[in-house]
Amino acid sequence: MTESDLRKQLAKRNLLPVYLLHGEEDFLVERSAKAIADAALLDGDRSFNYHVFRGTEHKAEDVVSSANSFPFMADKRVVMVKESDKFFAASPLQQYLRNPNPDTVLILCAEALSGSGRKKAGSSAKKSMDVPSFLTDVERQKGPAAVLEFKALKDAAAQEWIVAEFLATGKRITPEACTVFNTLKGNSARVLSSEIEKILTAVPDAATIGVDEVYTHLGASREFNVFELSNAVSARNGMLAQNILVRVLVTEEPVMILNTLFRQMLLLWKIRSYSFNGRATDEDARNLGAVFGWQVENARQYVTNFRDSEYFERCFEFFLEADLAIKTLPVSADIAITRLVAQLTRK
Repeated sequence: MTESDLRKQLAKRNLLPVYLLHGEEDFLVERSAKAIADAALLDGDRSFNYHVFRGTEHKAEDVVSSANSFPFMADKRVVMVKESDKFFAASPLQQYLRNPNPDTVLILCAEALSGSGRKKAGSSAKKSMDVPSFLTDVERQKGPAAVLEFKALKDAAAQEWIVAEFLATGKRITPEACTVFNTLKGNSARVLSSEIEKILTAVPDAATIGVDEVYTHLGASREFNVFELSNAVSARNGMLAQNILVRVLVTEEPVMILNTLFRQMLLLWKIRSYSFNGRATDEDARNLGAVFGWQVENARQYVTNFRDSEYFERCFEFFLEADLAIKTLPVSADIAITRLVAQLTRK
């Protein structure tokens, strides 16, 4: 099941007896779990019909006992289980999942589960059930369960998520602003959500969020930030890049700066061999691993600064050297990044 499928299901209140939510993005796991619980308890008394358990504090028997109880003066009962993977090997939970109570919505929350849902169908027939695989099979057969995985957001996915979050509030963020937003704040859904809320609170009447709003309300300098550093490096303007870097290192971690510069260099590499028909479109951007045509056009202007293929390939070696230096000698991280910027911008 996808997040879109879940939203449609919740809108109709067509709830399933069992949901397994897992993944690296714990914020999205928590938010979806809350949305499911809210939809199930819309007309019920939470004090009697909502129970939360934790895998490190409770027993599987307690979870199953609660799930088997009937709702009190409500249509549904909700049983939320955090760190649920601690119970996956427990016989009581496995037996319950084979025949869940249709009047209860059991929400199993867990971190990323390696290999979940990847085993062959039929694994549920084993004496000791592989819970994620079993529930994936049940969902595939349109049974009373669904599995949602929330993977860590990558750059393109993070930007699409930012756009969707603003649209959900009736607002639009421009491609330029979205790119800057993502570059400044990274890919963590929890962090991005907090910063989006900050902007919405500051400009509640704005229909469109532009670059000015992003810089102003995220407390970032328009001239001295990782986005402008990336542009200065791409322009191979060593003096400007080092001037920006000195200020950026005060607030940003070296590894974050390295990742931002690497993504820009990788995009430049892809653009060099891509055939454009006029200005870059959003479709061109997606083909290149980006989101907006604007991003590609912004990077495209710098391609001519890297005509020498041999030197361009050497740039990626510079990144590897800097990455190793940061990981092995953290005290020299600032020096490693400063050296990297010098290598990337030298004539």
